[in-house]
Amino acid sequence: MSDRAAFLGIDAGGSSTRWLLLDAAGEELARGAGGPVSAIQLATPERAAVLERLTALLRQVAATATPARVVAGVTGLEPDSPDAGFLATTIAEALQMPQAAVSVMPDIHTAYLAAFRPGEGVLVYAGTGSVAFHLAADGTAIRAGGHGFLIDDAGGGYWIGREALKGVLRRWDEQGAAPGGPLAAGIFAALGGHDWNTIRREVYGGGRARVAALTPVVSLAAARGDEQARLVLAAAGTELARLARIVSGRVGHALPVVLAGGVARCGAPLTDALAAALPSGTRLGVTSREPVEAAARLARAQA
Repeated sequence: MSDRAAFLGIDAGGSSTRWLLLDAAGEELARGAGGPVSAIQLATPERAAVLERLTALLRQVAATATPARVVAGVTGLEPDSPDAGFLATTIAEALQMPQAAVSVMPDIHTAYLAAFRPGEGVLVYAGTGSVAFHLAADGTAIRAGGHGFLIDDAGGGYWIGREALKGVLRRWDEQGAAPGGPLAAGIFAALGGHDWNTIRREVYGGGRARVAALTPVVSLAAARGDEQARLVLAAAGTELARLARIVSGRVGHALPVVLAGGVARCGAPLTDALAAALPSGTRLGVTSREPVEAAARLARAQA
């Protein structure tokens, strides 16, 4: 076990949970991952399994160091809710540290505070889904989107993967044969084949995570000049700008915007379209910092 001062960030989500330990200088000490942990699951029959996964993850951490502070960003969590308090207690007890040194908050709060001080801007977070968020200086939160893939989440990774796959399959229907080009080739390779049985098994067996995992394929195809891929990414950028405009409108004035999450790595076809659809003069920043890194750095800053 390390004797160096350590600061723990946890990014808990519906697909997986990651942890990162930083030292006092901000250098990485250790990192790891575990199964999904979300506040939504705490209200379901999965509660016991969720807590078991969280406990197993905390044992990984404890074998490395006892953190001085912890920040955990949790998907589906309401701020200052009973679940937030329960998770803070669970983490503190597992790591044998004071509960006052543990902050548990919605994952979007963690991401926002890694990009802005309260009141400074609008965070557009696009991972599997999409949401725009502003945290005011008085703690008031304004958000748009984040309604889940069954309702919207336009511009997020699932949406990008679905739109690309849909376009490829429509071209197949129109021409009666598997289409060519970088996008189609990349999708077929990622799914393990181009026959419908393989595609159906992969997509409907893997669910939203399997479809969202096609996002890097779309990005690579766009970089190789595939027009259909570029159009999908441009449409995603336009959708994400819409969320940012809604939040700025509710604040009452234009604010700087930062794009974060896995979709932020999609490149110029997406970010150029996003910038073009924002109000003139809006400053746009893009960060590919992982949410777990944002949480760990926030823990270090709180100390």
